[in-house]
Amino acid sequence: MSGTITDDIDAYMSRDWDAVRRWKDEYCAERIARLGPMEAFRIAEGLRQQALWINPSWPSPAERREDLAAHERLAEAFRRAATATRH
Repeated sequence: MSGTITDDIDAYMSRDWDAVRRWKDEYCAERIARLGPMEAFRIAEGLRQQALWINPSWPSPAERREDLAAHERLAEAFRRAATATRH
């Protein structure tokens, strides 16, 4: 049966999600390039607000610890890279 709500659902689910993701990445990159770092912050804050709307208890204490550990590893990698380029 054509024209049913399932047609719209099927069309939505069969989208080229990789292309959608690429378009969103390009769109955001263009906006940040044009509007500057504050636009990157605005986009990130919008995503944070959406995550909180979906899960008000996010991030959990464990997720915060994991995130901090990831940032510490990245900072250490940057320190090692900076030291290696000076030699």
